[in-house]
Amino acid sequence: MRIIDEWTEGDLRVTILKMNSRLSMKIEKGLLEQTYKFRDNQFSNVEELKSALSEKFYIDCKNQFLSMNIMRSQLVPIDSEPDNFPEII
Repeated sequence: MRIIDEWTEGDLRVTILKMNSRLSMKIEKGLLEQTYKFRDNQFSNVEELKSALSEKFYIDCKNQFLSMNIMRSQLVPIDSEPDNFPEII
């Protein structure tokens, strides 16, 4: 699998990956990610996939991230300590 394109859309990071003739799209926001996989021949190239991405799609992704963040926060205690890294001089 190799990265064939990547860009930002507001606060989202979008990465397009290709393996054989199949495309996958990974959308990241902070510590969360959504992955969309496409079968052969659904999109023949990156430009075709990009043209299918609408403003509504990105809004729906952001709403999904809100739901995912709520679910994640139920797993991680709110008062957990932040990572303590050693000070590097």
